[in-house]
Amino acid sequence: MNVTDHYRSTLDELTRDRPGGPDLSAAIAEGRRRRRARRTAWVGAGVAAAAVVACSGVALTHHSSSVAVDSGLGGNSTYPDFVAGTDLDETIQATVAAHLPQLPPPTQLYPTDWNHPDPIPDADFADATEWHAVYQVSDTEQVRLVMSQRIPGETMTPGTCDDVQQVGLPCQRTEGADGSLDMRFGTVIGSSTYRFLTLHVTPGRFLVETLDDVQAHSWAEAEDARGLTDAGTSALVRDPALRFPAPVHTPPPPGPQM
Repeated sequence: MNVTDHYRSTLDELTRDRPGGPDLSAAIAEGRRRRRARRTAWVGAGVAAAAVVACSGVALTHHSSSVAVDSGLGGNSTYPDFVAGTDLDETIQATVAAHLPQLPPPTQLYPTDWNHPDPIPDADFADATEWHAVYQVSDTEQVRLVMSQRIPGETMTPGTCDDVQQVGLPCQRTEGADGSLDMRFGTVIGSSTYRFLTLHVTPGRFLVETLDDVQAHSWAEAEDARGLTDAGTSALVRDPALRFPAPVHTPPPPGPQM
């Protein structure tokens, strides 16, 4: 799977039936909805956009000893406890607040995996392959933070801005000497949603990204209306606090869907 297929395969998963989200009917009418692999080639359920570095298949290993356990009343009570049994939800909120202090509390924060478009039960958080946090920036802007493991055995071909860039919209791609990757690019979903996507891929192929969706009539209008900045989202996705261990019980790879 190349980066273009990856982007198209996950666009629908992240935008379908979201309150205030983009209207996908226009995108479907324009032929943007193609065959999609259930979840992504690295990251599983719900990741949007741009996995772009070749990676070999290495099975995820058992990491039960490193699962973050909720410290209960003695822990950090500053942030809501979205998922019982782990402190990772509080860590995510604290990390986001450190880089994007203008944001309100998240409207959603949950674990999921490659085979589920929705949250998995709290009790199964140690088997998660993804974590999502959704913030309502304003009436016209919503940002989603996604942290993702890659699917064992999947290989991604290298991608460039040519794979994802739409005419007239920006794209910037930087490869680190350590094998990491950073990308920022814009895209249009439907006719009125402009997405500012920022992603970081670690040398170990762990993906963290923000999908900042702004309702507007043009890219210029979206830039003016946007409440976040590239500097803020870039620093956020590179923060090493936004990591979580491989699942204790690795779910089966997602099967293709038409």
